[in-house]
Amino acid sequence: MSTINVYLAEDHVAVRELLAAYLQVLPGYTVVGQSGDGRVAAEAIEALKPQVLIADLGLPGLDGIRLMREVAKTSPATQMLVFTSHSDAATVRQAFEAGARGMVEKSSPLSKLREALETVALGKPFFSDTVGRQLQLSMGQPARSPDGLTLREREILQLVAEGLSNKEVSQRLGISLKTAENHRHNLMAKLGARNASDLTREAFRLGLMRMEVAPWL
Repeated sequence: MSTINVYLAEDHVAVRELLAAYLQVLPGYTVVGQSGDGRVAAEAIEALKPQVLIADLGLPGLDGIRLMREVAKTSPATQMLVFTSHSDAATVRQAFEAGARGMVEKSSPLSKLREALETVALGKPFFSDTVGRQLQLSMGQPARSPDGLTLREREILQLVAEGLSNKEVSQRLGISLKTAENHRHNLMAKLGARNASDLTREAFRLGLMRMEVAPWL
């Protein structure tokens, strides 16, 4: 078969380098690029138009969910395979709705990842047994995460914590300014927040933001 071009988006360097080495020895696959930053990956994929993206979800710059949404717009022919340690129902559904064609846990053997890659490269869906059960479970339930926030609210909470205004949130997500304002109001009510600083603290508490440590500390 013809060579399949693959892009890797994974912030753990050792994992990314091992994956790249593994894929390079597989017949029919070439790693055309890799990055540990979601924003860098999005820009590279827009230019390279790889056939498959293998992405982690916990990326800095632009998390895996938002990266896949960007790729779906800028490189719609790119098939997206999530390789992650998170397989709860809310996360699985969020990845699926963002455009993931397949999803495999990092606890799976490499043979499972290879099977998923071969399937996804053909444009066919592949979800491991655990992920498939979680996806099936989530489809019959409201799109809510364990903390009681909807997936959209979690997304907006992260953007607010990153410093985006209501107008910028509406533009980023393609929703009306009024809808963005309503979501923010609901978030403040649900979380008992009084201002953006309170929302930012909640974002850190819920694991939606990474704590950056100054190099001199």
